[in-house]
Amino acid sequence: MASASKWVSAACVSARNLALGGSVASLSLLGKPRTLFEYATESLFLYKSLSGKRGIPEKFVFEVLPGDRQYDLAIANFQCEEGWMRRTGSYSTDLISLCQLCHVLNPRKIFEIGTLRGYTALHMAMNSTPDCRIFTLDLPKGSAQPAVRLRTTLMDDLHSQMEVGEYYFCGTPHAHNIQLLFGDSAAFDFSPYRGNIDLFFIDGAHSYDYVRSDTENALHCVRPGGVIAWHDFGRVGLNEVSKYILELSRKLAIYSVPGGSLAFAVL
Repeated sequence: MASASKWVSAACVSARNLALGGSVASLSLLGKPRTLFEYATESLFLYKSLSGKRGIPEKFVFEVLPGDRQYDLAIANFQCEEGWMRRTGSYSTDLISLCQLCHVLNPRKIFEIGTLRGYTALHMAMNSTPDCRIFTLDLPKGSAQPAVRLRTTLMDDLHSQMEVGEYYFCGTPHAHNIQLLFGDSAAFDFSPYRGNIDLFFIDGAHSYDYVRSDTENALHCVRPGGVIAWHDFGRVGLNEVSKYILELSRKLAIYSVPGGSLAFAVL
């Protein structure tokens, strides 16, 4: 059960986003509170992107990592809340950019933190070579509140309690390329993966403490010339991804994709 302080913090952030991201047009959504909240947060997200106030350079993947001028992207056809094909386009931009990273890097090994139902693991497998191995780490399921070592956000707690059911890659030709790993990323032993990961995707817990811990582990795992990618940079919800990435960008060149929340760095 999430603590009362997390719910209070969530309410304050929601009120702030509605105040700053609302508009006269949004008043027509008063009868749909969830849609109104989505509208306000997406408006703030796009405002920061379009006004150049995100704090790091905006570049498409192909501007930083040149590759073939044309290739086929594979997109799975799932209607789901955890999927990235939504009514607003920023998540679709993130998904396309992640798939582009796979095509440009031609990775042999990918590590992901934050499996949920395996939506992104499947897409990374679909857009990589048949011999690519994908290791995806998530908290073990089956308990009401898995023990974690570091501080989490309210949304992290709610996601950890979700029923996963069948993973999206189950029954697909790509299932054998994906290896499920379970554990707290702050306590996980990354030593077998040090120096041999081509693409490391961070989309686990969204607190500052976890993003920093996951990134520090990724920096040890990614080979020279490989890429670390983070999801949810620039979003104005209940996460602290942006705070850590902005701090790290003083020491490492990090880019965010225009119109999306995927940030990435080439090591």
